[in-house]
Amino acid sequence: MRNESQLKTIVERAYVERLNAWQTAAVRIKHWLTEQQKGLLKDKDISRLDVDGHRIKDAARTLAKLTEKTDDDPDLTITSAEDVEDQIRDIVGVKVLCKSPRDQSMMFAALRDPDQLGAFELIEWKDYTDPPKASGYRACHVILRIPSDQGPPVFAEIQVKTRLQDAWSELTHEDMYKPGAAMKPSKLHGEFARAMANMLATVDDMADTLAVELTALTNPEPVVELDELREQDTGIDVRVRATGPKYALAVDGSGRQGLIPAFAIRELSGQKGTIKVNDFIHLDDRLRASVEEDSKGLYYIPLELPEH
Repeated sequence: MRNESQLKTIVERAYVERLNAWQTAAVRIKHWLTEQQKGLLKDKDISRLDVDGHRIKDAARTLAKLTEKTDDDPDLTITSAEDVEDQIRDIVGVKVLCKSPRDQSMMFAALRDPDQLGAFELIEWKDYTDPPKASGYRACHVILRIPSDQGPPVFAEIQVKTRLQDAWSELTHEDMYKPGAAMKPSKLHGEFARAMANMLATVDDMADTLAVELTALTNPEPVVELDELREQDTGIDVRVRATGPKYALAVDGSGRQGLIPAFAIRELSGQKGTIKVNDFIHLDDRLRASVEEDSKGLYYIPLELPEH
């Protein structure tokens, strides 16, 4: 076993020799993840997944983790930068933030799909959402091996979190208690951190349920044929006050707000498959629409598309 001074020298040398390769790999992964994001959310709200930058692990934390490993295994030999990378495979890290657990599961599955990885190689993955870590930490981790033209391949960790899981790390000051950091968690901190994690997980689940409900509300089955509505010409005038990929919101002359669902826009457009409502309906558009109301909500079914 090498002493800490020797390990420190090896780690410092690794950072000098490999920093450019690590940074290049991080940029490459971010670009690839952005393409994955576009593919997974084609014709949908792309903000559901956010590639949230990258980081190169601080050398002091790498040294702390490596020291812990050599203390646990006296036979472990560290002599080179390659040894450092082989033992600490999350020096390069990229984070993907998701709006909901449903989106997190979708991204996590894509990162483990060989057909999606291309030249990247899946090394290992860990699901810390069910069950979470004892601290309350929740996330999905994937370790990939990235080819490099600056020497050996680079290991990189991708963390897939919901926004609330990421907020937990900020709210509990998790970085202050990692190996190599200055503080050790107290019993009170641990209890509060776990309680906060559980509460935020409940909110995540509620948000998922609401998202599913909203999808159902904004894509209802048409009650009557649109051709029949146009023939009856029983519509009212409405103004669009908000629009997005899945639906638009409109208001009538008396201030009643209703949803303009995607199916109605798709049928009027004559297109097949998924469409983006905001490609056809813009803010402040004036429309003639039929009114449909049921137990789930109030809908304005346009009789024709506006001219732009």
